[in-house]
Amino acid sequence: EQETVTGLFSKDCILPCLFPPGGDEVIYWKKGDKYVHSYYFQMDQLESQNLEYRHRTHLFHENIPGGNASLKLSNLTLTDEGLYSCYVGTQQTKTEVEVTLHVKVSSYYALEYKKTNKERMLKCYACLTHSAPRISWVQGNKSIQETGQKETRDGVLYSVRSDQNIINTVDPYYCYINLSDEEVLQLSVSDQLSNVEGSSIAIPCGYHSETAVSEGLSVVWTLHRNAVISVLASFNGTSHSYRPRLQINQSDFSLIMDNLTASDSGEYLCNVSTPHYTTLTVRTLEV
Repeated sequence: EQETVTGLFSKDCILPCLFPPGGDEVIYWKKGDKYVHSYYFQMDQLESQNLEYRHRTHLFHENIPGGNASLKLSNLTLTDEGLYSCYVGTQQTKTEVEVTLHVKVSSYYALEYKKTNKERMLKCYACLTHSAPRISWVQGNKSIQETGQKETRDGVLYSVRSDQNIINTVDPYYCYINLSDEEVLQLSVSDQLSNVEGSSIAIPCGYHSETAVSEGLSVVWTLHRNAVISVLASFNGTSHSYRPRLQINQSDFSLIMDNLTASDSGEYLCNVSTPHYTTLTVRTLEV
């Protein structure tokens, strides 16, 4: 028998192997000439196990008498890809199953905004990519140099973080991640908003209408104050508010606040995300 399984990088997957129950089971999982897992005398026999698989394989012992010799393989790596063979011998039969394993990598991209007493900084991430990403920064329509960069490797995969100090807020900052599919991550930092206690305000989100046609659109409003981050409201098809006096305008995703108090002062972040577009807008409110 032949099976095909697709697993996610760094996650667990199960390689299936079913056989007619028969007692006195002898189980061998191999990849080429490498022993992946062995079982006989009703217990695991791991003396000959290849070191690449040490502490990463698991048989479901309670299911073996019922004819299930499937193997759980943990913390998948790209080198785990390939053809596996499962041999099961019992008192009555011999069964052989071949399983082809494909390992899929889920790359991801992110923006992080950080503020300290001394500076404001934007961090742009491209993580778990097959090729080394090139990250470039633009403010308005002018290229600017990054403040710093950190690159790490996980086997053949790359993860890069690029930092940018926020010097002025005249124009929005754009982070471009250059891979086969170009990702655009944007941050705009506004001038300060002011209002008085008891009044209402609509804090703009920096939303662009072209994102509305994209599936997977999500909007999250958070409040950053005294190093504490609070989720205020969200939208992913329907609007949810997590505090009284707040609601999201479903046409432009601005945050509407009623009966303002001094404790509402702080930095408000609106994150609009689609599968290939992220905008982070920061608004400082002083009541």
